[in-house]
Amino acid sequence: MTLFVMKPVHWNANGYLKPAGHKAKSGYPADFGYGHEEWNGSPRMQYRSDGQGIKVFHTEGLKSTCVEDHDGSIFVFMYASHDGIQQLVGIAGSATCMIDRDRRQQREDIVKNLHIDDFKEDAWEQALVRKCYKENKKKFLNQWKDEVHWIPNWICPLEQYYSPSPEGVVEISAPSITGKEIFTPMFNSYQSIDRAMAIKVMEFVPRSLRTPEWQNIFDEISGGQSAVSYDIDQLLDEDLPETERQALHQARIGQGLFRRRLLERWNNACAVTGCAVSEALRASHIKPWCESENSERLDPNNGLILSATIDALFDRGLISFEDDGAMLLSDAISSNDRSVLGLPAPLRLPLRDREKDYLALHRSKNFS
Repeated sequence: MTLFVMKPVHWNANGYLKPAGHKAKSGYPADFGYGHEEWNGSPRMQYRSDGQGIKVFHTEGLKSTCVEDHDGSIFVFMYASHDGIQQLVGIAGSATCMIDRDRRQQREDIVKNLHIDDFKEDAWEQALVRKCYKENKKKFLNQWKDEVHWIPNWICPLEQYYSPSPEGVVEISAPSITGKEIFTPMFNSYQSIDRAMAIKVMEFVPRSLRTPEWQNIFDEISGGQSAVSYDIDQLLDEDLPETERQALHQARIGQGLFRRRLLERWNNACAVTGCAVSEALRASHIKPWCESENSERLDPNNGLILSATIDALFDRGLISFEDDGAMLLSDAISSNDRSVLGLPAPLRLPLRDREKDYLALHRSKNFS
């Protein structure tokens, strides 16, 4: 099951590259003059694993019981309260929470590999931090040593981490999303929302600030990868060995790469209609994801980039394609509907041999 979480973080006016000296009213930042999330925008907070970019970030913790068995399926909407507004400062898709005590070694390994311990000098250079510690650097360093492993307490695919530029203000409105007056400003709290609310939060980002990372997250939430996400969620609900569970998480992460490859193959437009509205495009598997081997699931030859309507028809076997790209139509589509939809319509580009192989399977097993 996918979780959507609104999570307050400490405000940073300088892009979350390092502590910026904003004075908080309560919580950890009020007590110590900075927050561990103030490095979320640092270019150092990322690494590669098995060829995939991984983003590291921090929020104050969620209850471990809330996030158990949800690795790779949490969407975190980070917002900061300041100057009378609540501002969206980051979104992490397909994230994994690492607050559990059993993951301390993993956190410590990240600290070591990314040299996160060096961040202590960023904190100490802030006058507010020195004031909170009464200029006692030894006390600061002792506490830092005990707590630095908490900085990397989340990871997500790098391609699903969105943060607006410091100049790009994305103000969010709790009444229009949840009906409540405000989102909680308490750092150690959070609010769960449903998928429809998550889409509303995404749509608060102006078009001028929507990056490829924003699009990847939006696609995952709104249905761009819905069939894959549903299959993964269903499988994760089962009692699986840990190795299989981790393989499914990697499959979820890989879907963004699959979509990008299909967009490159079809020149960033629907393979049939030529529609280039990214929000309307779906990365569709020819051989269904749930029936494919792992290598086939990420094979761009096993996919087409299709507009939502064409994707729905293809997914349900109401259309298919010949080797020459000509569209086949099911008898279930009436002549009137064919006229309304402008069908049949061929593929825009010649097919490759491997694409023809997958489509032959689609015609024989899925098309009706």
